[in-house]
Amino acid sequence: MRQPERDGPAAAPAVIAAQGAGPREELAVLGLPAGDELQASPPPGTEPMQGLYRLVRFARRHALFGALLLIAGAVRLIVMLGFPGAMLFGDSQAYVSVAMHMRPGDGAVVLRPSGYPGMLVLLSPLHSVVAVVAAQHVMGLGVGVAGYALLRRRGLPGWGATLAMVPVLLSAYAIQLEHFILSDSLFGFLVMLAVVVLMWRPDPPLWAYWAAGLLLGLSALVRSQGLPLMLVFVAVLLCRLRDWRTFAGVVGLCAAFAIPVAGYATWFKTNYGVFNLTRSDGIFLWARVTTFADCAKIKPPPAERPLCMNVPVSQRVYAPDYLWNPSPIQNIKGGEFGTRADKLGTDFALRAIRAQPLAYASAVWNSFAQTFMLHETATSGPFQHAGPAESSLLQGAYAFPAKSPPPQVPADVPYFRAYDPASLHLRIVQPFASWTRAYQRYVVVAGPLLGLIALAGLAGALIAWRRLGWPVLLPWLSGVVLLATPALTAEFDTRYVVCAVPPLCVAAAMSVPLLADLAKRLREKHGGVASARRGTA
Repeated sequence: MRQPERDGPAAAPAVIAAQGAGPREELAVLGLPAGDELQASPPPGTEPMQGLYRLVRFARRHALFGALLLIAGAVRLIVMLGFPGAMLFGDSQAYVSVAMHMRPGDGAVVLRPSGYPGMLVLLSPLHSVVAVVAAQHVMGLGVGVAGYALLRRRGLPGWGATLAMVPVLLSAYAIQLEHFILSDSLFGFLVMLAVVVLMWRPDPPLWAYWAAGLLLGLSALVRSQGLPLMLVFVAVLLCRLRDWRTFAGVVGLCAAFAIPVAGYATWFKTNYGVFNLTRSDGIFLWARVTTFADCAKIKPPPAERPLCMNVPVSQRVYAPDYLWNPSPIQNIKGGEFGTRADKLGTDFALRAIRAQPLAYASAVWNSFAQTFMLHETATSGPFQHAGPAESSLLQGAYAFPAKSPPPQVPADVPYFRAYDPASLHLRIVQPFASWTRAYQRYVVVAGPLLGLIALAGLAGALIAWRRLGWPVLLPWLSGVVLLATPALTAEFDTRYVVCAVPPLCVAAAMSVPLLADLAKRLREKHGGVASARRGTA
């Protein structure tokens, strides 16, 4: 019988045994009684007592995490009581519009895939944005539960796994996004499930590869940011390729990923004539290079010259400003989201990157570094587009407001009225709203803290270099790619950071036993050397 592989000090003996052992060991891992009192066939009439005993044992084993989960649920309940309805962002109107006229992309703009509107369609019989927000808050709790279960499965003690999920379950930044009509909560939920499914066993069965691939494919339809994650999963798995089962699993992962993605791209082509998920790659890449692109160095062909900026590089502003405010790409025939602008913008951006690689690398690094900087808390002042760092500028856009926001513009009202006639606007109810605003000021995952979490995961991956970092590398690299993709293709936004926190926390938690084992071996080695020196003295 094939023995499951060991993943190093992070895998406790009981957990490893449970991967291929009998039911008694598996019950022990789950916190259920495995002694003689739990018989395979309980005496007649004792089944209810056995079930109650199991439930009590399970609750006691996971009491600390249960308390954390109750606190996280209570915070979300207070948020829903204090802010009935849903918060809206610029993307929210488009999402609801697509849900009411289900199609690939949001009409003429075709800015984003339609996976999140698909969820809105599934919930549309309820005609309630409150139901959507509640579902997203449950997803936020689900991410914490999934991370905790994975860490316990991998051998971490209850207190360690619980501590790792505190930033995931209690961060106000995550709770804020859960209260928006935005795709972030669904996207993060799907990504975390993919990580957990593939890492649940040291040697995943074939169905786990298929399930992870399907979840990644669905995440890519929610947000295009999910596409590069597939490359991460494949690269990590190929690095630990050992036999035909792993190779077959990677093939199954790719096939399962391709089913929803290729299906959606085919649907997209029937509507727009292009086999793609969106028609906005060009404008985002073009905006990415606007802060440094110098046409004197790029020397673009005549067709692309209209995309050159006539503002000196030193006077250029935040890249997304050129997406939504007047800019050269908006003058392209067919509009900035048309097929021509998409092609010209992509070609211009790639040309600029080739001509100015160091400038591009500097721009990407500056955006990526924003993730780990301190920024203003949500209630420190009104949101204004002026100041030193984008991290300070953008966070206020996602904060729970001090007063009810103004009604939607008339053009957007019909979509929301059709989806939810009763909850067109966000309301504020005291004292719950004040409690929520006080909470969001202090209980956050600050940038430096996230940096320490990321460094801990990196340390664990490096310590396990003989195994190419597995299993720490998969969640750590997933989190880093989620942070880096916006910096590479668009620009930093605090909104994009939240989905990276859960996998980074998992990687950091799994690194702690590795770091502790390394420290122990170093102490023993140092002690042995010191003893040898004393013996020869």
